[in-house]
Amino acid sequence: MTTGDRAPSQGTTGDNAFPRGIEIVGGPFEGMAATLDSVDDGQIRGQVSIFDQWTRISLRRCQVALPRELHRFGMHTTRVPPVDLADHLPELLPMARTTTRLHPCPGYPSTSDSSVGGPLRWPAVEPWPNCSMPHHAPDDVAVPGDVAGAPGEPVPLVPIVQLYARDVSELPFPPGTDLLQVLWCPFDHPDEDEGPWPRPMLYWRNEAAVGARLAAGIPEPSEDSPFGTVPRPCLIDPEQIVEYPNPDELPYQPDQVGRMDAIEAATGWSYSRHLSVAPGVKIGGWPGWTQPPRWPECTCGRRMEHLLTVSSREYDVESGKRWAPIQHVGADIDPRVDSIERGFSPTDLCIGDMGGMYLFICPRCPNTPWAYRFDCS
Repeated sequence: MTTGDRAPSQGTTGDNAFPRGIEIVGGPFEGMAATLDSVDDGQIRGQVSIFDQWTRISLRRCQVALPRELHRFGMHTTRVPPVDLADHLPELLPMARTTTRLHPCPGYPSTSDSSVGGPLRWPAVEPWPNCSMPHHAPDDVAVPGDVAGAPGEPVPLVPIVQLYARDVSELPFPPGTDLLQVLWCPFDHPDEDEGPWPRPMLYWRNEAAVGARLAAGIPEPSEDSPFGTVPRPCLIDPEQIVEYPNPDELPYQPDQVGRMDAIEAATGWSYSRHLSVAPGVKIGGWPGWTQPPRWPECTCGRRMEHLLTVSSREYDVESGKRWAPIQHVGADIDPRVDSIERGFSPTDLCIGDMGGMYLFICPRCPNTPWAYRFDCS
């Protein structure tokens, strides 16, 4: 992915300047230079020069070579909080937490990139992990495994998230590690405590100690994987923001709901949808529970800490009024009159009914125990 010498102009996104040149590599505009207007849900919108006149075009992603930096840093900026909670809900300020929104963006990550759904830096001395547990899938999908309980044909795990410390230094890496990898089996597991959903696995590594990489390459996901369980490869654009807990996490105060309702009546901004928990794939902060919270407890007796949320979408048509990057929807939105055309699901995940997978760790215990939870609407 290159900009090339023929890029006709420079452009800006917010306060950050980026090369906006793209080169078309297929279709009727083959070989022509263009400028980038936007990247939206797999479509590239830009302008090409035809007979010395700039013409707006819309292309599929495969028809352009996008510069790597356009996929990544600075392309996603969350809207500043539209309501100052210190004026209306000051008791929530001590509950503020910093989360890092990963802002997955469809692209072509390598094993050296932090990514969602991209290839992993996997050591050659370690076989690729498989799942041999009993599986369950819809009636129209071939199931590699016996639902009755006997292990069946091994299923290669699917890469879900890879994060390097150089990209997300705020992630609580255990001592001696600087690489997190999360995979899961895409099939449902009827005997799991968490219910019949994909089963994740978590690995902490030291990048320098990985050594030679898996020579045979990463196995292709099972072609029978259920819909929405194999993510589209995405690069990430990390952004730290402050968020507040889901309303179900708040200690009861008699007048609190009334004050939240008053904020929404006066401004159009809802605490639960716009002012509390950020949606999407993220690390740290508060889980974006769809159902009542179910924090796991470590064997040491402490409540585990939220490590990572893998969500089906980055925002929907309502939450997007606040949480959609301003590069997607603009900086000025009045939630009472403006609307978002559609939600945004760059990873193509559909976990349950557009739900999420939440991973937790206990950083105080040896070997950093971990657990997961799943929920959906």
